[in-house]
Amino acid sequence: MSTRLPLNTDPPAVAVIPDPNANADTDNRNAVNIQVAGGSNLYIADGSPSDPTGDTLYWFGEQMDDTAIVTREFFNDVPGDSNGGPQGPPIERQALGRIVQISINLSTWSQTVRYWVERQNMYSVNGAVNDWEVGTPLLQYHRFRLLIVPARNNQMTLAAPTDKSDDWFTFNFPTVLMSSPIECGQGTKFSSLSFTLEAHRGPQIDSTTRGVIWNRDVTGLDVAESARNAEIAAQFNGIQEAREPLGPVPAGE
Repeated sequence: MSTRLPLNTDPPAVAVIPDPNANADTDNRNAVNIQVAGGSNLYIADGSPSDPTGDTLYWFGEQMDDTAIVTREFFNDVPGDSNGGPQGPPIERQALGRIVQISINLSTWSQTVRYWVERQNMYSVNGAVNDWEVGTPLLQYHRFRLLIVPARNNQMTLAAPTDKSDDWFTFNFPTVLMSSPIECGQGTKFSSLSFTLEAHRGPQIDSTTRGVIWNRDVTGLDVAESARNAEIAAQFNGIQEAREPLGPVPAGE
């Protein structure tokens, strides 16, 4: 029996399969421990800004529940007569790539950011589609960047993390498009905003994220967090100022 020669697609032979998490904190990667990511902080930015200063991250809002991140694979089945032809199971399956779908269900959100995302970072007017906008390529020129940062620390290494890039549950999606219907409830109860984002491979036009679906790049997070904290502080101060003065009510009032 002849020895099969390795194909050019075969992985290189290794004596021992390396553990990519060899230096990780065992408390974070042990299968017996309950994993608690913490609440998701969602930040979004223009993924293809016309100028370098246009890639500012904006806090989107707060999720009602957990953030579902689903990887969807694409395949091409190869039929074979040995398995009954096209009507039978395939004799091989080819991998054609993948996308990641992120389900968003917000109870608080920025209306400005909402309409920006609804317009696919492309439509010039809310609630309208101009003739010249039909057929516009989105991945190359009108994509978003989505950064998901957990509230808890889930560090990957034993060393003290320098930033949130060293976190199991931090995901940066450089090439994101709006998908699915956008649903916004309106009534006497609180409103919620629900939609799905699709993360794609970085387009050929972008040399820095070409082929990248996600990584843990947190560039711009520090500025976004400072802006968010300032916004929260301003809201709190406004509430405090609107309250009645503390202490006894003066006589005659």
